[in-house]
Amino acid sequence: MANTEMMLANLARVGAAVRLRELEAEIQAIRKQFPGLDTSSKKAAKIERKRHRKLSAAGRARIAEAQRKRWATARQASASEAQAQGKRNGMSAAARKAVSLRMKKFWAAKRKAKAA
Repeated sequence: MANTEMMLANLARVGAAVRLRELEAEIQAIRKQFPGLDTSSKKAAKIERKRHRKLSAAGRARIAEAQRKRWATARQASASEAQAQGKRNGMSAAARKAVSLRMKKFWAAKRKAKAA
């Protein structure tokens, strides 16, 4: 049994080596047809590498200041909108007192009905 397993492992190794050679030949054929796809060249490496641009402290400060101005403008616009809508007219002192008396009378009646 161990001999059979060794034979199978050996055949698998040989098959993998053959497939590897086939794939390498295929890769070479593709590289010949499309020379720009060759990732091993320095030119291709330059194209793939991303550049990370650094921002100076002054540049960051300018961006931050511009953002603060935008937010200030937005806050100012929302404040002026609230003023444009106008303040709600509140109740006069007399009207508030009348409502209070009405509600006291209402709840007194509720308590009396519940007790009865």
